[in-house]
Amino acid sequence: MSRRSRNDKYEPINWHEIFQRIDSDEDGFILRSELKQYLLRTPVSEVPLSDDMVDSMLYHVDYNNDGFINLQEFYGLVNVPVDAKTRSVVQRTLVATAFSIAPRSQVSHGDRHYIAEYSCCPPPLLIPLLCTAEVGVFVYYAVTMGDVGPYSPVPWSSPLIYNPHRRLELWRFISYMFLHAGYVHLLSNVIVALFVGIPLEMVHHWWRLLILYVAGVLAGSLAASMFDPQSYLVGASGGCYALIAAHLANIILNWAEMPFNWVRLLVLVTLMTTDIAVFAYMTINETTTRVSYVAHLAGFVVGLLLGMVTLRNLREHRWEIILKWLGLAVFLCLIIAAIVIQVVFPDVVGLYPPMPARQPFQNLMAENTSEIIV
Repeated sequence: MSRRSRNDKYEPINWHEIFQRIDSDEDGFILRSELKQYLLRTPVSEVPLSDDMVDSMLYHVDYNNDGFINLQEFYGLVNVPVDAKTRSVVQRTLVATAFSIAPRSQVSHGDRHYIAEYSCCPPPLLIPLLCTAEVGVFVYYAVTMGDVGPYSPVPWSSPLIYNPHRRLELWRFISYMFLHAGYVHLLSNVIVALFVGIPLEMVHHWWRLLILYVAGVLAGSLAASMFDPQSYLVGASGGCYALIAAHLANIILNWAEMPFNWVRLLVLVTLMTTDIAVFAYMTINETTTRVSYVAHLAGFVVGLLLGMVTLRNLREHRWEIILKWLGLAVFLCLIIAAIVIQVVFPDVVGLYPPMPARQPFQNLMAENTSEIIV
């Protein structure tokens, strides 16, 4: 063996270059779970690294326990405090991995950042619990009123319903979400909430989803009370549409980190277009409907604006920060304006007095010929 080849053999390894090769999307981070798979499936000796050993080493060097390995932590992995033979295997495996990874044009783990955030620990409980509560309230009124059907029962006298005559009972602006006008209405809201809410909760956690859901419900009742001031209101459609819009906010914030981003956007645009088309058809043909499209729209707008503020942004850019604060400002302006109209200028939109005179509930219903909207 020549002197030159021997020097080449023992030439120091440029670990920064190795890190950059493995960091195929050049964001300065390598997914810990992905690096583990690299180490396990790139054997360089007859005795491969074990699963437990790799887990232990990566946990040891991931100092902030964020699930990613940065350059400093990578240097720690290269010099991991184990026996010399194991350390040599780790180093050789990292080198082999770096030169076996396809270029970024062919594969990039950046698109898997969002998937890595999915977690069932703790399990998503908020959305299932809300849906269970809505089903339980529906069953209670179906039993007590002795009626169940596609569009019944409607518990007009319930303390939970949004009653335009009793606007001083402020809880009604939110509690109406637990009531539904028939099992068709209930099932549609429950299915939508489970379908769009659980994936969000697994990434963004329950308290963010609770803020969005309740804000959408509140926005729906405030908007319906102003644009259809004589109607009663039941249903969680405002909250459901807030969750749908939150998916759009999520796509905006985490576009680069999210797989199938165009597919997700296309599905959301299809849902929005369908609802807008139905609303336009109903308006043009002056068709009477029990659906409050304005509550749907209000919930959607709030979900989009507030979603950009409350949802997690996995990789924050300057324009996203500006968009977030702009969304929060618009949301606060809309909510404050709606509350001011409710309190100071109720006559402008034709609202009833905030509390009725002392008279039987049946008399109030006889005076109010408007149908319930959902």
